[in-house]
Amino acid sequence: MVNRNELTAIIEKEDGVNWWKSELFSKNILPLLSQELEIVELPPEEKNNYNCFVFALGLEDYPEFLDGSNPVQKEFIRHLLSKGILTETPNKLFSGNVVFYVTEEGVITHGGVMENEDTVLSKWMWGPIIRHHLWNVPSSFGNDVFYTNRPDPLIVKEEYERYRDSGIEIRPIS
Repeated sequence: MVNRNELTAIIEKEDGVNWWKSELFSKNILPLLSQELEIVELPPEEKNNYNCFVFALGLEDYPEFLDGSNPVQKEFIRHLLSKGILTETPNKLFSGNVVFYVTEEGVITHGGVMENEDTVLSKWMWGPIIRHHLWNVPSSFGNDVFYTNRPDPLIVKEEYERYRDSGIEIRPIS
């Protein structure tokens, strides 16, 4: 098992700049990571980057979700749950389901895709895509999880457009 507090310190090192820039990640972060974490894909260049929720919901192929101009944040995840587009599954870990990590305060911090009952494929913030055991994540992601279905990305995209157009403030990530 990896040291979760250590992972948090690594991803937050120098305000995270080493985390999301591919060349800095390879040079400054990769040597620090446990071999228990499989780096599947390095962070993409800034104009093609996206966060964990975009990845978990399968939206990374839609250009409008790249570069932070239409960020998917925890509030939108709660919205999808309230609309029934995301539905919680009762502690069953099916391949392809989404796992969301939650803090003690109930804040949804991270999402990934279950590959089997203990393996997750996820994009850590704006950084790399990593294959990892369920609890081999930074402590800042929280100590609780819940699982949902993985809806059709086109349905999620259409709901995002309605959500954004409803007047909800969605600040671009810069």
